[in-house]
Amino acid sequence: MSGDLMQTLDELQGQPGTADLPLDTPAARVTRKNNLIMDRLDGRLYKDVLNASGELRGLQHQAGEKEMATWPALLQDVWGCFYKSLPELAPESDVEQGHLANRPFVEKLLEDPETGQARVITALDELSSALATVAAGRRLMQEIEQRPELKEAMHQAGEIAGYDNMEDHGSQEYAGSLAQQNRQALQQAARSVRRAVKEAAKAGEEEARQTVNALGGWGLEPGDLAQAPLEARISLVRQLRMPHVRKLADMVGRMRNLAKAKYDQRVKKNRDEIHSITIGNDLGRVLPAELAALKNPVRRRDFQRRFLEGQLLQYELQANEPQGKGPMIALVDISGSMSGHPLNWAIAVALGLADTAARQKRQTAVVFVDTRVLKVIEFAPGERDPQKYIDMASTGTAGGTDYVPALSWAVDNMDQQAYKSADVVMITDGLCRVDDEWLKGFLERKKHHGARCWTVLIGDRDPSGELKKWSDAVWPVSHLTDDVAGEVFERIVN
Repeated sequence: MSGDLMQTLDELQGQPGTADLPLDTPAARVTRKNNLIMDRLDGRLYKDVLNASGELRGLQHQAGEKEMATWPALLQDVWGCFYKSLPELAPESDVEQGHLANRPFVEKLLEDPETGQARVITALDELSSALATVAAGRRLMQEIEQRPELKEAMHQAGEIAGYDNMEDHGSQEYAGSLAQQNRQALQQAARSVRRAVKEAAKAGEEEARQTVNALGGWGLEPGDLAQAPLEARISLVRQLRMPHVRKLADMVGRMRNLAKAKYDQRVKKNRDEIHSITIGNDLGRVLPAELAALKNPVRRRDFQRRFLEGQLLQYELQANEPQGKGPMIALVDISGSMSGHPLNWAIAVALGLADTAARQKRQTAVVFVDTRVLKVIEFAPGERDPQKYIDMASTGTAGGTDYVPALSWAVDNMDQQAYKSADVVMITDGLCRVDDEWLKGFLERKKHHGARCWTVLIGDRDPSGELKKWSDAVWPVSHLTDDVAGEVFERIVN
């Protein structure tokens, strides 16, 4: 058998490579540092996680500072408990004597119910397992540092590990004696081990759950980020977990669900409209006159025959769902008076519109304006880019209010195919006049493009009718509630 094939078999079987060892090398001497069974693929994956996570690297480097030589292998075992779908303990005889001190921690972590709960989320998922490992590892390190009996046992384990690769008999005997003492010390500290691991498992499970929640608030799952490098995904989730972004995410989640509900209601209503009469065997659409035949024994047999042949009279239903919906442009006023809840509400509504547009495969632009266009975030049809969501969530307020730059941007871009016949929504809390000459040109271009414009006016009314000059509808709202957003979605996303 060739050396390459032997090495490949070693990798598949999860054993350390033996292709280059002399044939008389005892198998028992090929030991490992991990108490979990780790194949070479696991090793490469963990190395990738370390390269991607500065937090995990920093946690591993604490081993040298705290004189805990077996800590890096323990941290990798913690990762394996979260990442591997069926993590298994390696036989004790396969583990180096010094690293057997890690075993009680790994055993308890595998047994803890919260580890199992976390693994529902983290198994085979690079992102959530990495974040759970950081949280659990950090907590485990704190618990060990706070408990003298555990700290001493880990320091002694590091001393034992220094003898593991020595060949002389005396060193091996001394290491064996120390290992026995260490094992007894950890057995006596079993309650401390259990409590330390319990806290670590709880931290890992909480981190995994919060990761899913942070993504879920924006309509994302870990798999949606799979195309990005792991380092970028970790950074992204950290940003989504920032307090102001999390606060906005709660509102965005409600808006997304509300927009989807309004859209689904409209689709269902349209689907139920009767178009004509046809033939078939859909009992849900069969005419009442046909169903009446079931009361008569003779006609029932005819009904059954025609049902099998698909010859029953039934309603033909047709959905009036418009095909090929146009793009959407959301103009968000970020003047100084919009600071705080009004801006958060406006951004949440804009994201609800963008999310619906993604489902409908519509091009979308969210444009932030004051007296000029300050930021434009565009979404291709069907696109859900979490980095763009964060960019929107991080937008702050600026200067005054002027409609002309925002509306001009909208009609200028309608000249492009991507925004032809767009639906335009402006969310603002200010009133300002527009030049009559400009207004005339805007309305002509709006009509030419077949565009529709709506305005949500926060906290005021439009007594002079200024907004109605260029808006198809104006919603003056004094309370920024989900009900108000529902009215917007009902009119705009359908």
